[in-house]
Amino acid sequence: MMALRERGVNILECRDVSRWPLKLFKLFIQHWKIRKSYDYLWVGYPGHPVVWLSSLISRKPVIFDAVYTMQEGVLTSRKQKGIFSWKSIYVKIIDWLGVKCADLVLVESYAQKEFFKEKFGIDEKCKVLYIGASASFYPDSSVPKYDKFTVLFRGQFLPEAGAKYVVEAAKILEDSNVNFVMVGNGFLLREIEYLVQKIHPKNLRLITRNFTQDELRVLMQPCHVALGQLENHIRLNRTIPHKCYETIAMSIPYMHARFRPVAEILKDGESVLFVNPADPKDLAEKILYLKNNPEIAKKIGDNGYKVYQERFTPRVLASDILKLFSYKH
Repeated sequence: MMALRERGVNILECRDVSRWPLKLFKLFIQHWKIRKSYDYLWVGYPGHPVVWLSSLISRKPVIFDAVYTMQEGVLTSRKQKGIFSWKSIYVKIIDWLGVKCADLVLVESYAQKEFFKEKFGIDEKCKVLYIGASASFYPDSSVPKYDKFTVLFRGQFLPEAGAKYVVEAAKILEDSNVNFVMVGNGFLLREIEYLVQKIHPKNLRLITRNFTQDELRVLMQPCHVALGQLENHIRLNRTIPHKCYETIAMSIPYMHARFRPVAEILKDGESVLFVNPADPKDLAEKILYLKNNPEIAKKIGDNGYKVYQERFTPRVLASDILKLFSYKH
């Protein structure tokens, strides 16, 4: 938002945190007051449930920043089954309405675009807009690295995260002078806590409280490498996690399971180090490889930061967004 405003874009915001259906009514009232004052109506993520309302009340082009389907976030990511459950039916209807009612649909990767094309039959009105990172994430050379080589895993403990492999890799490297910091909570927290207690890696510290973005930056900076998603999970065929961008924005070497979306933006051995999905042994070996080859770790961190500066800063992405406004719907 800030980068767009710096480019001279006037942004009018309609927000409401009320419960349904009061939320819809309040959003309608807010929009009514500014209905003649804008050129495009942008439905930000995660606005899937209100795209149909936006297209109904606006005469201007509706841009839907979907990122991914609601079904992926609500059902697939949490391994919830039952294709005929009320939640499943509701989510699928919301996804379908969002895609069909929007004039332009934005997704997070080209792999995701192919998925949307196959699932919803859209092509030309589906565009890729990479997520990037906020200005809170940047390298700070004044912060020294930990004395002992330290690996960071942060994020929600969801099935695709593969957090259990971090715990297992820590156990493998228990006597290799490598420390692990795990920061997260959520869906599989109890499972991770149980595993930590069961195998008890002495070189792992588990932190379950929430952090602000500024706190995360301070937490990340002293670490030598940061981990992405590690499971062999269907979602990783389409998604690029936020922490990928946030890590390379800080010039920290990034490791991720070998999947296509991250490979769209980073090159293995140059700006990222890929590991085999669901493989704690390979993860441990690659971590030890970076520890024993600091010049390669530095190269990966530096090259990742270069890619971020060239393609994913807020200013660069603001330019990409402005190009979308010339889309012919």
